[in-house]
Amino acid sequence: MNARTIVAAVSLVGAATALACGFAGGLARLGLVPGTDVAIDAHGAFMICGFFGTLIALERAVADGRSWAFAAPAFGVAGVILTHAGLPQAAAMAYGLSAIALTGLTGLAAVKNPEPFTLLMTAAAAIYTCGVALWISGETAADVAYLWLAFLILTVLAERLELSRLRAHSPAALALLAFILAVFVGALALGEPWRHGSGPLGAALAAAAIWFLMRDVAVVTIRQRGLARFSAVCLVTGYGWLIVAGAALIVSPPGQALYGHDMAVHAIGLGFVLSMVMAHAPIILPAVVGVKVRYTPVLYGPVGVLQAGVACRILGDMLEADSVRQASAIVSISAVALYLILLIGTRLADILSNQRRTAAAR
Repeated sequence: MNARTIVAAVSLVGAATALACGFAGGLARLGLVPGTDVAIDAHGAFMICGFFGTLIALERAVADGRSWAFAAPAFGVAGVILTHAGLPQAAAMAYGLSAIALTGLTGLAAVKNPEPFTLLMTAAAAIYTCGVALWISGETAADVAYLWLAFLILTVLAERLELSRLRAHSPAALALLAFILAVFVGALALGEPWRHGSGPLGAALAAAAIWFLMRDVAVVTIRQRGLARFSAVCLVTGYGWLIVAGAALIVSPPGQALYGHDMAVHAIGLGFVLSMVMAHAPIILPAVVGVKVRYTPVLYGPVGVLQAGVACRILGDMLEADSVRQASAIVSISAVALYLILLIGTRLADILSNQRRTAAAR
């Protein structure tokens, strides 16, 4: 086992730990389980920087292939450890180094291959770096949450843009997308959604989702079978939640409405991002970390449960009903756990099947 394989394995463990700690912090915030101040305060950092940030850095490092590239996920794991140890400033510094390394990786890829998707990935990483830098300077996690979420949104959209190249987007279509995303980034730069309302930010978010709903290859593959259809269903559902998030930002600005922030954050983080993760996991895990999992139709189960959990969260926010929000957290976490169990189950089933074949051949 070489050093890169070890770093990849440690990165996966670190990301999984961050996910577990993030979920625990979320449950503690809702009063469902006892929790330390560290877990509660670091809920967003665990989920976005520790989990998603580390996984995205690992994916980019594997794509780059050079040994130094694995510093990006390694710093992310260090951030998870330091966050868990209750050292937020040191953790922020580690996440910042991970973000800088990730920006360098995506920037080099953009120089080598200056396509719209590589440029967008670089912009996403740069925004993530800015968010962490503001966090280090004294801003709260809530203050920079939308910069972190923008990192996730733009990274996912960049990957979808890459996978949709076969549809040959026209220059006019790409120009429209560039304008939409420029409005989105510009609104963030002006301080939305905490200052000056959040109309342009929400409108740009919804417009970006509609652009991809019309042009993503998923609109074609959803008519196919097996993994192609499963991924397309997850993608289309995720874009739908991005539209919901945009509408929530317009109708219930986080700086003014009691639960506006909660609706937008969870529609993006759970509804959009996790749906995209579920769509890509059977493809990315074998390619990135060599874990051979496969699609099975029962994966539709946890995907459906996740959508129910997110819908429950939005309803709970609209009704200002804590009991509904608590139920949504349990449902959403159960969906993620079930999805992981089923993926692991496919791997174990394949191992057992291979062992039986080997025994029969003897």
